Amino acid sequence: MINKETSDLTSYTAPYDSYLGKIRESIIYSVGLGACLIAHIIYLIYYFSYGPKFMGYFNIFSVTFYIILLILNFRIKSRHYLITAAIVEIMAHASAAIIFGGWPQGFGLYLLMIMPVPFFIPVKKMLTPYLISLTSFILFLIMCYNFSRTRTAPGFYSSHNRELDTVVYFFNVFMGAGVLFYVSTIYLLTHELMRRKLTAQNESLMKLASIDPLTELFNRRAMGEYLKLIQTNSSHSGSGYVIGIGDIDNFKKINDTYGHSAGDEALRAAAAVFAKCVPSEGYASRWGGEEFLFVIPNADIDKGVVISERIRLAVKDEHFSSDTGDFTISITIGVFKGGPDDDIEKVISKADEQLYIGKKNGKDRTQYIS
Repeated sequence: MINKETSDLTSYTAPYDSYLGKIRESIIYSVGLGACLIAHIIYLIYYFSYGPKFMGYFNIFSVTFYIILLILNFRIKSRHYLITAAIVEIMAHASAAIIFGGWPQGFGLYLLMIMPVPFFIPVKKMLTPYLISLTSFILFLIMCYNFSRTRTAPGFYSSHNRELDTVVYFFNVFMGAGVLFYVSTIYLLTHELMRRKLTAQNESLMKLASIDPLTELFNRRAMGEYLKLIQTNSSHSGSGYVIGIGDIDNFKKINDTYGHSAGDEALRAAAAVFAKCVPSEGYASRWGGEEFLFVIPNADIDKGVVISERIRLAVKDEHFSSDTGDFTISITIGVFKGGPDDDIEKVISKADEQLYIGKKNGKDRTQYIS
């Protein structure tokens, strides 16, 4: 029944809504940009304390740059541009730090570590990540070649300190590894979010394809699949099943007298009764027009009649109001039992025959063969 289908969809998408769905993209990007800001503040303090001063001024620019990126992070939707801008800044900062601070401080690691990063960023042109990575690699080779020749750095001619170099080196190793870890995490989270979103959309589309939009019961196509399954299970288990077909009495008169909106309301009310009265192991559907079909596996004719009477009486208790007056409805139901060797299409036909007999015998009744 529809309540079971809906609960399945809800339970499947709940983790998406409650876990990953609550992780805002802006917060995820803020973590990375905030970490870069903090790192450059540390660099700024270090360079103004120990030199070279040029890198101190450079980091004033970098700190300002990341503050701007953090502000833009909450104002624009295409946040991958921010990551691209951050990569360019890291390349420029690492190159300047090597030139003015020397190779031993480990800034060359950034040029290598950020090479795979562009491939994790969604871009419109496939060539873009290759160009960024190639640029980073070329800069690394140039810096490596230049230092191997000169073995010096302009900013440290007079105050080279190996202990400080070691501290900065390990800090850079830590930060470089953090960049890779952070970008990989974003990639995994983004793809998991997308996977769950697509799964939820597919489930929703399947639900839309299986559910009658007016009554919110299974439509005829979906019920046909369940009927095949029930027949297969019946053949394997040797147990029987019961099928009931109900038709709202004088439905055309209801539409003609009270209007189509009143007729739709009557259909929705009858569908709600079917959904409530058919047990959880059974299925109910809108079979067509004002017809409804239910099937109950592992059941005999007596159980089918009891369910049908429950439905019939509940439908009769419904009251409706319209612009042209108040009215009630009734339903006639034909019930037939199928067995392991029966063709379920013939069982449906037999239930339909009982419905027809019930209509001829005065309507508002459950018709069956005991």
